[in-house]
Amino acid sequence: GSERMGGMKIGWLDNLADQIGKHYNSSDRMSGPSIQDKYVTALYFTFSSLTSVGFGNVSPNTNPEKIFSICVMLIGSLMYASIFGNVSAIIQRLYSGTARYHTQMLRVKEFIRFHQIPGGLRQRLEEYFQHAWSYTNGIDMNMEVLKGFPECLQADICLHLNKSLLQGCKAFRGATKG
Repeated sequence: GSERMGGMKIGWLDNLADQIGKHYNSSDRMSGPSIQDKYVTALYFTFSSLTSVGFGNVSPNTNPEKIFSICVMLIGSLMYASIFGNVSAIIQRLYSGTARYHTQMLRVKEFIRFHQIPGGLRQRLEEYFQHAWSYTNGIDMNMEVLKGFPECLQADICLHLNKSLLQGCKAFRGATKG
C-alpha cells in the first residue's frame, strides 16, 4: 500500500487504491480512488456484511474496521432474526384457523368411525360441520365464553343475539329493550 497524508494508512481505502491502480500521493489531496469508487465499495462491504455473505474481497484491515464489521454483522444477525421471526409468526397466524379446522374435522371423522355412523348420516354430519365452520369461522358458539361474565351482561348479550327472533314474535314486540 501507499503512505497516506500524515503517515496514516486507512486499510480498505489503501487496498482499494492498490486494486484499481489509483494510489494516494501525499502531495496531491485529490489522488487515490474517486469518491464514487469509495462509496460503492463502502456500500458493497456494508451490505455484504449485513447479509452475512461477505465474500472477503473487501475485508477489514485495521482494528477500527474490524470493530465496525463486528457491529455490522451483529446488526445484520438481529435484523435477520427479527424479520424471519415476524414472517414466521405471520404465516403461523394465517394458517392457525386452517389447522383448527382440520383438527376439528378429524375429531368429527373419528367420532363417525368409532360409532360406525352409516353413509348418509355421516355425510350430513360432515356437511353440517363444514357449514357451521364457514358460518362461525371456528368461534365457539356454545356460549362457554359467556359463563365468565356476570349474569346481567350474559342476559344483555343473549337479548342481542336473539334480537331478530324476539322482534318477530308478537308477544315481545312492545317489550322494552332492558
